[in-house]
Amino acid sequence: MALRLYKRGLWTTLWLIVISLMFARLRALAQGGQATLIMLNFVGSELVLTLDEQLYHVPGVDTAPEGGRLTVQLSPGRHSYSGHIPGGPGQNGSVELAAGQTVILGARLDRSGPVVSPAGIVLEPPQDTLVFFEAGLAPPAATATPTPSLLEPLSAGQGGLVLVNYIGEPLQVDIGGVLYTVPANQRRQINLAPGEVRYSASAGRSSLNGTAVATSGAYTGLGFSRELPAAEPDYRVGKPVPTPVPLALSVFPIPVMNGPEVETPAAPESPSSPATPSAGTIPAGQSGLEVVNYIGEAVTFTINNQMYTVAANSALSLNLPPGEYTFTASIPKAAENGSLRLQPGQMTRLSLALAEAGERVEVYVE
Repeated sequence: MALRLYKRGLWTTLWLIVISLMFARLRALAQGGQATLIMLNFVGSELVLTLDEQLYHVPGVDTAPEGGRLTVQLSPGRHSYSGHIPGGPGQNGSVELAAGQTVILGARLDRSGPVVSPAGIVLEPPQDTLVFFEAGLAPPAATATPTPSLLEPLSAGQGGLVLVNYIGEPLQVDIGGVLYTVPANQRRQINLAPGEVRYSASAGRSSLNGTAVATSGAYTGLGFSRELPAAEPDYRVGKPVPTPVPLALSVFPIPVMNGPEVETPAAPESPSSPATPSAGTIPAGQSGLEVVNYIGEAVTFTINNQMYTVAANSALSLNLPPGEYTFTASIPKAAENGSLRLQPGQMTRLSLALAEAGERVEVYVE
């Protein structure tokens, strides 16, 4: 009899616990409703996602017209997930959701570096790793995109050569024996006498020589980027680390912003030179945004909860209400978050380029 009473009491306790948990969940829903989780798949192929023991298949950006996206309504609280690429890497994580909150998570592939012994022998080759990250949310202040300085006025009889660095490290430019440094993702104005000038540019182990023409009373913009490697070095276990091959620099004419309106030569049609975007007319009460893709492949650009595809070496023009915005620019193997402020009636230009080896998307706001 005592055992029967003990079992009955145990079952009663368990039922009370279950009922209390149900009421707690109902109270949370009544106070603020459900939360929303949006998963953006930037991998380029299908992502298999398990969320709270529920299986989902999120298509990649190359298999869905508007990119891979999954939207799930969930109760407030902490939710665990795990994702993997069929035949590839996987990763686990969790996310805390508040009632009425929308959280956007992105998934992308990163590439780990090789494991090398002190003697320079490869112990493990580079591996693909699956990374989940917050997308469309404001990054820490330390990662804010630098804003270029305003152009200096030109003296009579001078022309301005504006060097814009789209490389993820400082650019050194030698003009007439004078060495100028252009910081990463910044620009530098050099005032010269009119005429043709020769220059030598270098960044890391990459370099090029070229010529430019300084025009009296005008600004001439030159953009510098670095080409992607044709193939990853062959890291073989037990073999010495391969010697890196210097990546070629490329240069292209660009329109000069944040200065007097000037005519600049049109960029030639080539894989490394995007067509100059047309600003168009900004409607009353709106702001303009131009996204220029200097990357040699399509970029998925997300802003204001909308996803756009910007083709290689082309531009996207948008009209948006003035205010603060966050964005994500992504290719299958790299992505970058950022924020910007759009002013009423003004056009903001956002340029996208790649850092060395394509491991990071660089963003330059003008």
